[in-house]
Amino acid sequence: MQKVRPIRSDLWRRVENALQILAEGVSLRVEVEYRMGIHGGASKRLFDTLIAEGFVEQWLLPMNRFTYGVVRLTELGADFTMREYGIAINPSEWDVLVQKHNAEEHANHAFAILLFAYHARRRGWRVEVCPPVDNPLVEPDVLVEKGSDRIYVEVEVLRNPRKLRDGADNTWVRKWRNQRNFQGRVAVCTLTPKRMQGILRYLKLRYPGVATELTTLAKQPDSDLWLERWNWPNEFSMRGYR
Repeated sequence: MQKVRPIRSDLWRRVENALQILAEGVSLRVEVEYRMGIHGGASKRLFDTLIAEGFVEQWLLPMNRFTYGVVRLTELGADFTMREYGIAINPSEWDVLVQKHNAEEHANHAFAILLFAYHARRRGWRVEVCPPVDNPLVEPDVLVEKGSDRIYVEVEVLRNPRKLRDGADNTWVRKWRNQRNFQGRVAVCTLTPKRMQGILRYLKLRYPGVATELTTLAKQPDSDLWLERWNWPNEFSMRGYR
């Protein structure tokens, strides 16, 4: 294989690995770092090289007092990866969110979706961002699958719902009702434990479901994806529901 420019062999192997991970559609730099087992200087050298070669573009998003890198293959990077390794290039999850969820205008929501997708994959779930559904009343943020569980998830970043009263004119309430009617339960991911509990005070009184939040998932990487489950019969499986 002809390298683009002289790069020491160990760094070049990391470049190859990173390109193939990004070809899957992964968009968070932290997920690439986790899967490759690198951080600090090793990560900086890798991404500096990827950017210098024109394989990757990166931009930074602030989130909860931290700044995260969002990355995607450039056209050059995609062409090189497909040609050299013979693998299909999946759309960047960020690009999917731009097209389907107006990510450029609602960057915090889009980034929270990417973080949830990362934490779900880290725990062995298969993930699809903005999955297509044959129902005009629901527009899930994420589909996660593991074993017999197939769960459509809403990622909620609002500090508090605008209104909590039930009623046909309440968009927030209608979203959860439609989700319950669509898949038999609600499923929500929020940013913090406090926000999760605030939403659950409404949801637990009305629907069975599961819930999680990004702060605890980050602090406890060995935890289950779902931090709360309620009114969940053992025989309840999402397979075939709908």
